[in-house]
Amino acid sequence: MLSRRLTWGTATGSLQSGMPAMGISHWNDGPTSVFAEIAPFPTGIEMRTNVYLAITDNDNLASFTWNKDTQDVELGWTTQMSAPSVNATKAVFDRINAANPGTFYRTDLFEGRKAFTDYFTYHPLGGAVLGEATDLNGEVNGAPGLFVLDGSLIPGRIGVNPFVTITAIAQRCMDGLLAAGRFA
Repeated sequence: MLSRRLTWGTATGSLQSGMPAMGISHWNDGPTSVFAEIAPFPTGIEMRTNVYLAITDNDNLASFTWNKDTQDVELGWTTQMSAPSVNATKAVFDRINAANPGTFYRTDLFEGRKAFTDYFTYHPLGGAVLGEATDLNGEVNGAPGLFVLDGSLIPGRIGVNPFVTITAIAQRCMDGLLAAGRFA
């Protein structure tokens, strides 16, 4: 989930990176859970805008299927499946906006003039799940020498930013592969 908010009274700075600088935690292990990373909007000019990268507790999971007619992989995800994430994020940000007069949602930056994206995944997970599509070292079943060592190994959401977990799993897989002499 991605949103942008305009802050009229506060400059955000024209020289920024894209790295998140703060976070908002409203995590209750339920459908209204939201953790939002606040990242600068790096344009090189003063926009009085921050980007909010929201992680939610949405029970909906997508699936990939092979379409024999088109010879293509199709993603099974709909706008309706994003609704729990949009609703939880909007509820948290509505409270923040109400407490900070002059702050509101930007609708001029996303396609369809949306305040919240429902077609965007900041930290995609799953697809080649460890121990299912791969062995426990990330080697793809039936494809010797082909390894997956990224967020694809994790079957679904794990809460906040999964970067450290992805890194730890990749390191664990590499340690196992090296110990087995796979690259000697």
